[in-house]
Amino acid sequence: MRVQVKIPEVGESIKEGTLIEWHVADGASVASGDALFELETDKVTLTVQAEAAGRLAITVPAGSRVAVGDLVGTLDGEAAPVAAPAAVAEAAPRPAEVPPISAPAGFPQAAAKLADLDGLRPSVRRLVEEHALDPGALAATGPGGLVTKDDVLAHLARPAAANRAEGTAPAPVPTPAPAPAATPPAPPAEAGERPVTRTRMTTLRQRIAERLVLAQSTAAMLTTFNELDMSGVMALRDALKDDFEKKHGVKLGFMSFFVKAAVDALKRFPVVNARIEGDEIVQPSYYDVGVAVSTDAGLVVPILRDADRRSFADIEKEIAALARKARDRKLALADLSGGTFSITNGGIYGSLMSTPILNPPQSGILGMHGIKKRPVVVDDQIVIRPMMYVALSYDHRLVDGRDAVSFLKRIVECVERPERLLLDA
Repeated sequence: MRVQVKIPEVGESIKEGTLIEWHVADGASVASGDALFELETDKVTLTVQAEAAGRLAITVPAGSRVAVGDLVGTLDGEAAPVAAPAAVAEAAPRPAEVPPISAPAGFPQAAAKLADLDGLRPSVRRLVEEHALDPGALAATGPGGLVTKDDVLAHLARPAAANRAEGTAPAPVPTPAPAPAATPPAPPAEAGERPVTRTRMTTLRQRIAERLVLAQSTAAMLTTFNELDMSGVMALRDALKDDFEKKHGVKLGFMSFFVKAAVDALKRFPVVNARIEGDEIVQPSYYDVGVAVSTDAGLVVPILRDADRRSFADIEKEIAALARKARDRKLALADLSGGTFSITNGGIYGSLMSTPILNPPQSGILGMHGIKKRPVVVDDQIVIRPMMYVALSYDHRLVDGRDAVSFLKRIVECVERPERLLLDA
């Protein structure tokens, strides 16, 4: 029986994506549940598994743009397995007087190497061949003794002396192949001409670009600023962090304080937690806070559900778990859907001040920034304090300036007196 391999539905808002890699070679046999290919969409990257056993016939190559429902291959469950060489030799009649033929020099070594490579995934095989590595010399940490891409990268990252000590010769420097004689030489570049490269945007980056433009073209976006003294929260964090980590197994960071402060401010100024849909104002009774996470593929905003019901430890654990999933590209669509308010922290990259862009259809986003020691006036005295600029971008169609400024001022009050957050006062 032949089974079609199609692009599955992964969410109502996702219609297309990129087939970034096949995990199985064309013509190879797979079992039901085996990983077939990686699909990258504008929100998540997921592994699609085989629905049945059979021999795979690939019809759409890796790197192709695909839509939900597209046919990308077939699984032939009735294809007979290829007989092993030994079995063929035993079944076929052997002439009595055929003289033995010796294998060419180096054939056993080449055959063994090819056999090793056949057991590797395509992406791993490319790395092994590119660096002329011996698969047998690589430490395999994958299931069933399988060599993974991380194994190859770890091997390459080790000093050359360590690899030589294990008997692995350094990879030879590849020599570029000569250009075909029939190809005429390229004309010399004109004065002032400089080369450029063109790389196709990933699906996620395209989606980020679309949403940023959408936010600025559909909302009356405005940003208000304030500054806060981080002395209190830093002192409280230093006093509690060791016991907190021992008890909960996670570090106490600043983000949990800001999430708690945001929830407090959202309860006092619920319009910032609302959104516009058509000619209606939608006011949630819950507080799902998105926390921006930067990954190699781009910025994503996983959602911390019911933030008002979570303790400091719960918030820190959930943020850490979502950040790991984001960087490992294992976020599910449910991790990114919804959200009533967002927080982004440019301070971890050294930003002193910025105007964060709304995450549609939300009406507010809080921007945190770097902590810098600055001279400030306290009780008519000039003192040095660790200060942070904070920003609130908001949709002025829904949120008035008075509510936005008051909201941000409440954030400042909560963080400057963090004992309020601990006591919910």
